[in-house]
Amino acid sequence: MANQVKKNTPKEFRHLTRADKPLSVALLEALEDQIGLVIETGDYDSGKAFAIDGASLDYKHWLKTFAPHAISSELGAHHIRAWEWAENITAGSPPPALIECWFRGGGKSTTMEHIAARIAVKGSRRFLLYVCSTQEAADRHVSDIAHTMERCGIERALNRYGFSKGWNASKLRTANGFNVLAFGLDTGARGVKLDHLRPDFIILDDIDELDDSVNRVEKKIATITQTILPAKSTDCAIVFVQNKIHANSVMAQTLSGELDMLQNRIQSPIVPAVQDLTYEPVEKENGRVGYKITGGTPNWVHKNIEVCQREIDDYGIISFLRECQHEVGVGGMFFPEFREFDITGKPWHVVESVDVKPWWRLWASHDFGTNAPACTLLYASDENEDVYVIGEIYKPGMVSSVQAQEVIDMLRTRGYAEPVKRNQPEGAWMTKLEAIAFDWANTFPPEKIDQRIGEYPVEIWWRRGLPAVRAVKDRKAGWRRLKEWLAANRVKDGTTVPRFRILRNACPNLIREMKAAMSDPKDVEDLDSGTKSDHALDSCRYGVMWREYPVTCPETAKLQAWKPMWLQDNGEDKYV
Repeated sequence: MANQVKKNTPKEFRHLTRADKPLSVALLEALEDQIGLVIETGDYDSGKAFAIDGASLDYKHWLKTFAPHAISSELGAHHIRAWEWAENITAGSPPPALIECWFRGGGKSTTMEHIAARIAVKGSRRFLLYVCSTQEAADRHVSDIAHTMERCGIERALNRYGFSKGWNASKLRTANGFNVLAFGLDTGARGVKLDHLRPDFIILDDIDELDDSVNRVEKKIATITQTILPAKSTDCAIVFVQNKIHANSVMAQTLSGELDMLQNRIQSPIVPAVQDLTYEPVEKENGRVGYKITGGTPNWVHKNIEVCQREIDDYGIISFLRECQHEVGVGGMFFPEFREFDITGKPWHVVESVDVKPWWRLWASHDFGTNAPACTLLYASDENEDVYVIGEIYKPGMVSSVQAQEVIDMLRTRGYAEPVKRNQPEGAWMTKLEAIAFDWANTFPPEKIDQRIGEYPVEIWWRRGLPAVRAVKDRKAGWRRLKEWLAANRVKDGTTVPRFRILRNACPNLIREMKAAMSDPKDVEDLDSGTKSDHALDSCRYGVMWREYPVTCPETAKLQAWKPMWLQDNGEDKYV
């Protein structure tokens, strides 16, 4: 009979049938249980938690009462700024997002964990999503929040049987209706809701890691902007706290405005461990060379000059500058040697003007592209053999003939080219260039004529008189040579000057790519394989490699029968 009842029961209710009870009674009891569950977990107060003991205290007195260990040192200005932002959070009103870039050891995680407990006490929010780079890191922070809550007297939520409804490494549920959920960006496919609740408080902490690749950063950004933020409540309060770590980090891109998320924000000043830090190398008694802090003002008394000096001694100046001073150029950047300005603020690798003399050597490099941007760079070398990048063409969507014409136009406007026949500007040109180091991937004809397939892009350049030669394509050799040029300097009139300089207004894309380039986390000698914008950099490595291994272009040698005006015999050398 029981089997017959179950068989005749609609499929969605079969699991509710009981062998010892009539179907109507079993369904009524199941309904009673469901109603009880709804009453227990239902959101009858418009999504609000309720305040508990300690909520009426201001945050400083609350910390002294419930978490005195957290204020064993006087709060810094950055801590106060974060606490005052959190204290002004009110139910139903979305505050501007808070962006805080603090130094390592600046108390960011401790501050965020105590702010989470304080919000729980005040009941100004109901569901905190604590987001980190990995689930392990997020769980660790939530575990610390649990300890803080227990010290503050916050009780766990219990079900009707007296058991905790959720109090573990990744989830906390309190008796006054506050909830915490850990979220790791490495498990970004998981949902961010908790029952019927949407996050109304989000903390982004420890998002970036030093070994992040370009692709990994993009995945993190996608998870934040496509999974986390769209799931938030309409009155959500968001705080993003992190040190910069590297130039391509989520925090670095947020600060620069490259990312368009969190537009309604309070972007606080970047906080280094030591303001206006100065230091100098010192030789120690054991013969080793260390670094000594010679000046600066610490931003927090807990991390004073003595503490910072110990950290420099313990893990080195480079790590200290990256982690504590936000000088990310010494970390994951591919060209840490590249500096727009020296330590005094004067132009270093990037200059405002270059006075190119008639006798200087000229050459160019070209990274070929049709849909992607093609990039031509123009170089000059003076009597000291220093190198200047003085021109740039950077455009997508050009066929080879258009690219060649762009180069001719650039040379003509600078007085470095003129047509072989003045009445035929669409024909061959004579240029002052020694060569153009040309990307030869599928652009040069094969040596065997029977392997030719139609016309090759470089042949168009040759017909126009442009001396395109095969570039040296060895990536690592090219990067090493470019790094060597960036590191090279000499003394001129008693002043040290770089031997490689870039003209600012003429080469914006080369400068941009050089500043943003990141090392491959698995191979520090190569550019990160996920780099999307490297056309100017590729062109530049072609150019510096040709500078070291110059070759001529026999395909355009016949054009030398027509000398341009600057090479014509004007009788000035008759005295020799």
